[in-house]
Amino acid sequence: MKYKIYELSARMIMRNAKLNEDGVYHFYLSENATKKCINPASPPQDDCALFYQIQQVIENDNSIIGGKANELCNVLIYVDFSRVFDRQPTQKKYIDWQKMAEDMFRPEGISLDFGYGSDRYIAFERSASMSRNARLSFIREDLYEPVRKRIMLDMQIGMCQLSKLYAYNGLMLTDGFRVDDMDIWNSDRIIVIDNPITTVHGVDIITVEDDGTDNAMRKYKRVEKLADVDVTEFDGEGLISFQYAKSIDELYCGKEAHTSFQIRMPYIKGVLHKVDFKHFLAEFGVKEIKDMWGIYHPLEKVDIILTKSMFKGCGWMEQNGMTWYDYLAKCKEYKHSLYISEVSQEKTSAFTEMNYQFLVTATIKPEEFRPADLSLCWENSPANEKRDWITKATEQRYYDLVANEKFRTDYIKEKNPDWAQILKLNPKFINEPYFTKQLDNQAKKVLEQYAIGRLIAAGDNRYLSGDLIYFIKHIIKTSSDVSTIVLEQERLREGEFYAPCAEYNDNDTYVLLRNPHIARNEEAVARPMEEVGYYRKTYLSHLNYVIMVDSSTLMPERLGGADFDGDMIKTIAEPLMNECVARNYGGTDSQLDSYTAQYPVLKIPSAEPLMRDANDWRARMETVKNTFNARIGQICNAAFDRSIIAYDESKSEAERKKMREETETLEILTGLEIDSAKSGVKPGLSEYLNRKVVERSSFLQYKNIVKSSDSKHWYEDTQKQKLDKFFASTDWNSVSANVEKLPYFARMLERHTPRLKPTPASDDELFPFAREKSWKDKLNPEDLELMKSVIADYEEVHRKIRISRIATNDMKRRSDVERILFARGQEEEYTADELYGLFAGMSAEHIAEVRRNLTEQQFHLMDYEERIDFIHQSIDMDNYAVFDYTEFFADFRCNGYRVFGDIICDYDDRNTEQQRKENALRNNTESELINAIMRSYKFNDGIDYEHNIKRCVTDYLRKMNISGRTALKCAIALGKRQFAYDVLLFYIEYELKEDKNAKRKRGISRLHR
Repeated sequence: MKYKIYELSARMIMRNAKLNEDGVYHFYLSENATKKCINPASPPQDDCALFYQIQQVIENDNSIIGGKANELCNVLIYVDFSRVFDRQPTQKKYIDWQKMAEDMFRPEGISLDFGYGSDRYIAFERSASMSRNARLSFIREDLYEPVRKRIMLDMQIGMCQLSKLYAYNGLMLTDGFRVDDMDIWNSDRIIVIDNPITTVHGVDIITVEDDGTDNAMRKYKRVEKLADVDVTEFDGEGLISFQYAKSIDELYCGKEAHTSFQIRMPYIKGVLHKVDFKHFLAEFGVKEIKDMWGIYHPLEKVDIILTKSMFKGCGWMEQNGMTWYDYLAKCKEYKHSLYISEVSQEKTSAFTEMNYQFLVTATIKPEEFRPADLSLCWENSPANEKRDWITKATEQRYYDLVANEKFRTDYIKEKNPDWAQILKLNPKFINEPYFTKQLDNQAKKVLEQYAIGRLIAAGDNRYLSGDLIYFIKHIIKTSSDVSTIVLEQERLREGEFYAPCAEYNDNDTYVLLRNPHIARNEEAVARPMEEVGYYRKTYLSHLNYVIMVDSSTLMPERLGGADFDGDMIKTIAEPLMNECVARNYGGTDSQLDSYTAQYPVLKIPSAEPLMRDANDWRARMETVKNTFNARIGQICNAAFDRSIIAYDESKSEAERKKMREETETLEILTGLEIDSAKSGVKPGLSEYLNRKVVERSSFLQYKNIVKSSDSKHWYEDTQKQKLDKFFASTDWNSVSANVEKLPYFARMLERHTPRLKPTPASDDELFPFAREKSWKDKLNPEDLELMKSVIADYEEVHRKIRISRIATNDMKRRSDVERILFARGQEEEYTADELYGLFAGMSAEHIAEVRRNLTEQQFHLMDYEERIDFIHQSIDMDNYAVFDYTEFFADFRCNGYRVFGDIICDYDDRNTEQQRKENALRNNTESELINAIMRSYKFNDGIDYEHNIKRCVTDYLRKMNISGRTALKCAIALGKRQFAYDVLLFYIEYELKEDKNAKRKRGISRLHR
């Protein structure tokens, strides 16, 4: 189910802020002002546990007013705080914004009116992805306590690691599929076992130590030392029985297709792997499993085995005097359920993507990256070139998409399964714009990825897992006294991995890595296990989306401190790339086997967490504010700039050493920044981010240009102008770093590689009925006229809906206002947001009237006193705040006469555009079909509207006694192929099959004659 959730701009809300005498901002928005804050392009939200709990509160309390089953827009909202807390509060506007935003977290919340009357909304929870994108949910005041009580299972939590509480409450907002099975909470079906802990002694590590303060922002210094490292095995993973996995998979997708499931339950997260542990353990005579509290559970009743590391609420549960059985009972009482957030892929891929950071840390010679004598374009397939190089697979993919007819057809069949049979029956459909646009878009995407260093390579992506043979052994050892020596013989050894069902070619060694990849210390060179034993083959060989390593070793730590809770690992199976990485370690097999001796492990320390009161609104505000100011991208960029020098053999040893040490330190600080979402402690980064040590690489300059939107300040070039200047100003012959050449290679590949120029086939080449002589003349004119009307209505509805879904232009004259402030030296004194906010509450009619008066009374020609009078007459008498700005708006220096008019015109344009969108959805037509479609669109809140439009059209055709075949013929006769492809695909396939059968029968008949 999809839910309609409004997303509002915090900056738009803040335009309506009122500063009281107590120095506190208050927010009381009218219906009109609230409407202006809503992002019209807010996508429908997937189901999650929180939405279900909100619905339960509404259903159980008749005094609470809710909306439709899939409409929570007057109950829960998302507020976008981007460009608020992530700005340094050095300018007045940012200081003001942050003060206003902080006051939105107060217990009185913000008052909004969505057309149901004014309600107060209180700052609530956010998921990890919402936090990364500076979004926070606000919930209607009357639901705050009952919903919070349900998601916290009645636990009382006061002083705690508040950032961790936010993180784990936020699991409720993770998109997921609800498995509606209340019996799962029965005792014995879910059990929790302890994670084994292994200590690795005398490890050469690089880490950082903090300054000893208890500040939320701490300075860290680099430390190299030998240390003992505790390894939590199977951190974040568990098992699900074959039987239960099958039943939830059939609920999830209608078939048994997946082998690993990322799951969410209250205070529980991680991955469950589908393993027939009941038969596995039964082979060893185990009949009961002992949980972490020493309680035994009958094996035949257990369906899910969790590890303690997956149960994030264990400590809080015990602090509240609850047992595991109390936890299960509360989950059942409040109708919580198991949610599936991600699943393993059905098919194993043969390719993965290498990122630009990895390309820098590997020791790649220029001729291995891309030989200088190769042409920058391909008139023939790169496959004809016998040499291998790093960018070859990516260039091959681009060539195939634009010039390889067979590949193009196969690609479309794979990506459009509904068309697979049609293309098999008649391949000429491949030249339809319906498909050529898809191919062009994919080719463009490959080029874009090429330019920013995402190169295609043999390999795959998988969930990282510990060795599940040892997982089973651990259960046996803790639950019985049965010998497990046979399992010990099948265990993975250090430096080995097991990746069932791999599609890539066999190599002696492979490279394992994880994003972000910053330093050489973060890659693992591993070899496949030599012999797969009976138990592994019998019980684990189906896990096609898992790569297992010895969980008692430091390999996960080497991979950027990876966990087993769903972290994705790339396996690079490209022989040339693996050879390049081998040079990092000297290049011999013996050194590859002992890679941990080559580079110290980068150890991310566990920051001493900040303890805050969960019931203190200021503490909650500070916690959320800190997580909205994530600097991961900035840290990675600073590290990348240094890594180019650190791993460049042409640089001096002293320079390389300094940059290598800073790169490694920044990698550790990246981990601390990521962990700050749970620890509440951030690393101080001023010496790295505010101090220019190295020049920004040209590659990152390019990457920043293409990542930026085409919206710009008044003084900036457009994105195209920036790119043209970038390429023109760079001497590409002098660029030495491999990765920095990628934007140029991609640009040349696009400009000079010949592309197929497909011509759409004629009607008689595509449709069997169109081969008949005068076939159009045989169509019933009434049917033809009706279909003409239906298609016109279909196209009109799409036009209306497109208009209604266009994002409203957000104040296009704003840059002009900023330019005038800058020219007058007032950019620190006033902000555009502040000025626009003064008029947020004015009605559309009043705004339109003021705009007319601006022109008719020639505001720009008035003298100073006349301007003052005009402004006073133009303002609502209850909008006292504007009176304080009268002299500012009457100041005509530096074209200042435009400021008042710019703001009024922007609001008027916005109101006109909003009215146009509302008019588009009005049923001001006598067309029965359009009215039916618009009713369906509004009833379903625009969710899955394409499907609903097609359903309405086919229902209408059935009602009008127009068969599918007749509708198809009429659509083609009218030249409306797109309509046929959208609505009548089944009948196209039917016609082609009928034609094939007719030809086969004619062939058989001729043979008999």
